[in-house]
Parts: sequence; C-alpha cells; structure tokens
Amino acid sequence: MQQQYTINNSLTINELLSFLKDNISAVATPPQLLQRTCYDTFDWRVYGSKAVLEAEINGRQHELLWRSLGDSDQRMHVALTRAPRFAQDIPSGQLRDKLAPVLEMRELMPRVNISSRVHTLRVMDKIEKTVARILIEENRIRHRKGGKVMLQDNRVIVLPVKGYQKAFNQVVKTLEDLGLEPATDDLMLKALAATGQQPGSYSSKLELQLDPGIRADQATRNILLRLLDIIEENEAGTRKGTDTEFLHDFRVAVRRTRSALTQIKGVLPTPVLNRYKREFAWLGQITTPSRDLDVYLLQFDDYKHSLPDSAQADIEPLRKFLIRHQAIEHKALLKGLDSARYRRLIQNWRKFLTQPVSERSTLANAQRPVTEVACDRIWRVYRRIRKEGRAITPDSPAEDMHELRKTGKKLRYLMEFFQSLFPDSEIKALIKVLKQLQDNLGDFQDYEVQVMTLRQFSQQMVTEDAAPPETLLAMGMLIEGLERRQQAAHSEFATRFTEFDQKENREHFRQLFKRAEPAAQGGAL
Repeated sequence: MQQQYTINNSLTINELLSFLKDNISAVATPPQLLQRTCYDTFDWRVYGSKAVLEAEINGRQHELLWRSLGDSDQRMHVALTRAPRFAQDIPSGQLRDKLAPVLEMRELMPRVNISSRVHTLRVMDKIEKTVARILIEENRIRHRKGGKVMLQDNRVIVLPVKGYQKAFNQVVKTLEDLGLEPATDDLMLKALAATGQQPGSYSSKLELQLDPGIRADQATRNILLRLLDIIEENEAGTRKGTDTEFLHDFRVAVRRTRSALTQIKGVLPTPVLNRYKREFAWLGQITTPSRDLDVYLLQFDDYKHSLPDSAQADIEPLRKFLIRHQAIEHKALLKGLDSARYRRLIQNWRKFLTQPVSERSTLANAQRPVTEVACDRIWRVYRRIRKEGRAITPDSPAEDMHELRKTGKKLRYLMEFFQSLFPDSEIKALIKVLKQLQDNLGDFQDYEVQVMTLRQFSQQMVTEDAAPPETLLAMGMLIEGLERRQQAAHSEFATRFTEFDQKENREHFRQLFKRAEPAAQGGAL
C-alpha cells in the first residue's frame, strides 16, 4: 500500500529533491503537469458509497480513477475520451459495473479542480532496477468559478514495487527521519472543503429534529420551511433539465407541502391555507407533464426489453416521440418557473414561514404540543387506511384501490413529518411495512396510468404521422403486458394488506400513536 506525506511550509520542493538525491539512489524524470477533477452527483452518491471519483489529464492521457476511502485503498481506472456525465458514458467494464448501481440515473458534475506539478523519482538498486517510486506533488486547489487558487497542498507519495518491501520501508524511514508527517486527510476531500463544499450535505429527506414540546404551529412551519429549502435547492437543476432527479425531488417536496397543508389541521390561518393550497396545486400541475415524460424515458429500456426480440427495434419511434415532447414540455415548465406567479409564491411563502408565531392563537391545535397533534392525526389516518383496506374485495373497482393509495400516502407523509418525535427503530419499522403496501398500490395505479397514457401516445403519434404500423403493434404488446402486471398487482393486494394489518403491526401503531387522553374537541381533526 502506498504511503503519503504532507510537505510542511518550512521545506521547499527543491530542498526536498536535493535531499532525496543525496540520500537515496534515485533517477528523476522531468516534472509533468496533472489536472484532476473530482466528480460526484448533486446528492453525493459516490461519496455516500465511501469512494472518490477523479478524472485525470496527464498530457495526452485521460483517465477516470475510482478509489475507496478508508483503509482498503481499492482502485479502479479506465481510459477516457471525454468527461463523464452518466454511468453509460463510462467505458464498459468493472468500473462502469461498480458505478452504475450507485449513480443510477443521476448526472455526474465536476466538484473541484486540482492542478499539480508532479516530480517522479525512480528508486534504483545496485543493478539499476526500480525498487520503489516517489512522487512529489505541488498541488494547487482551484475553485471552478474563475479558477482562483484556494489552497496549496504539497505532498510526497511513496509507491511500492512488488517484491521490494525492504526498499519501500527504507524510503519511508528516510522521509520520516526528515520530519515529514503522514498525511491524515484525503487531498480531494481537503480540496472540496477549501471551496466550501461538504460531501453528503444534500439530502431530499426531511431530517428534522422536532422538540416534542414545541407548539404545533411552530413545528409545522419548521417542516414547511425544510420542504421549501428542498424545492429551492433543486430549482437550478430542474431548470437545466439534464438530470431528471432534480425535478423528481422538486415535485416530492411540493407534494409533501400540499400534504402538510391539508393533513396537519388547525395550525395555520384559513386564508393562508386556502391561498397556498391553490398555489402549490398550480406548481404541481405545471411540473407534471415534464416529469411524466421523464419517467417514460427512464423506463423505456425496460419497456423495450419486455418485448420479443423481433419487436424491440419497432418501438424506437416511441422513444423519439417522447424525447421530442419532453423538450416541448420542459420549455413550458421553464415558462412557469420564470413567471411572476412562481417568484411571488416562493418569496411570500418563505416570508410567512419565517415570521414569529402569534403568542396567542384561536386555531384549535396551534398552541398544543406537536406530539399530541401528531399522535391524534396519525392515529386517525391509520384507522382510515385499515377501514378502507378491509373493505376491498377482489370485485372492488379500481377507484377503491386508488383511494386507499392516497390515504396511505397521507399516512406515510405524516409519519415522516413527525418521525423524530418517536423512537427511531420503532417508527422506521412501521414506515417500512406501510411502504410495502404502498409499493403494491403504487404499482397498480402506475400500470393503469401507463396503459391509458400509451394509448393516448399511440393516437397522438398517428396524428403526427410518427407511428409506423409495426410501432403501433409493438405498443399494443406493451399495453397488454402492463395490463397483465396490473392484474397481478391486484391479485397480490390481499396478501400485502393482510401483512400490513397483522396483529403485531396493529399493536405497534397503537403503542406509538394512540393517546390515552381524547383528542381536542371542536372538529379540528
């Protein structure tokens, strides 16, 4: 394993080179210029997998290097012809296989640049065989905006040669005798910190820590403020449109906001509720067409591979249709985000949420401890989902399944809003069993919507003269397959709901959320 040292400011590069030449039999090669760029996704997926991804340019050589963080020092590299954007841009092989499940659909973005002047010394034995290598790096960490130098960090790296551990150890001892200290921090992580970036800092999760005794109206504002932060954090990426997860996270935060406005009752003034229910419903509407087309494009390869081999090429005109209309809908979305209505919504909403709550309130739940309000509301919605679910039979219409899905989503959001008020392992276990039911209900709904939408697409493609007969036949096969999947989801529902409604889960819900005292009167819940 290589050993790395920091060169302190009292020792110049020339002094170090002279010392090594005087004390170690080594051959120096002309210094080379090396440009390194750290890449990660907006939500730090590479770092979250305990690794760093660097693109290196050394003369005419371009490489992508993946290395693990920590003690394992695992490394993979591959030659590059262009900067990577998505996993599919990485040449096929081990590195791509390693990164694809980590990155999924997210786009890689350059995070920080390091410019280095690298001196290489080959340590030689008596027969002039290379037994170790020493790299001396003069590193300049540059902010990508303007290329301003933010930090200088010079280092020495000792690389072993297999079978010559003794020579490696002697070089290490020589450097340590000189007073060099082992580097305790990763250069790329230090570069990120120097430019004000904190790996892992973004999350689309609420990650709130609510005080159990805080007033419900203040707690609700805290929840809504966090959701507003997520909306704003994802706006720039949503506008760019190349990474579909920005719009996804944007819309989830909008949906959660709408759910909080309707489900956390008796804590916000009615005029405020009415206004922002309407405004966030509008924001949801203008983002829906673009997201829907994103989803179909993300699923397209799965659609294609579900068809017989002989029909897979026939479906390609649908991809072109989706790409064309996605571009149209993205322009419409940008028009909405550029509107005065959107700017007023964001500005006025933040202004309201950051205002101090009134010391006294006539709202039914505003001054109650948030834990009481959370328990009352979660318990009530939980009882509703049990009632609705138990009423569904194999002959029930699809609308009943859809209503249950909506109720399940309300319950899930409420539990996530107030998650920090309850024992972590217990509420996470209940969210997990609820999610398993939601997955089934979501599949049922999604398949139905996809069938309807693909039929609409086929009609629209005929109108636009963009659907050869063989494409329409392939789309018909897709629709038949989706209908079979929907039926399978419907058949599976009874098992999923029985698992959710089992006695053990009922007792856990009761223990966490059923309060001994009755809820406040006055119709607030």
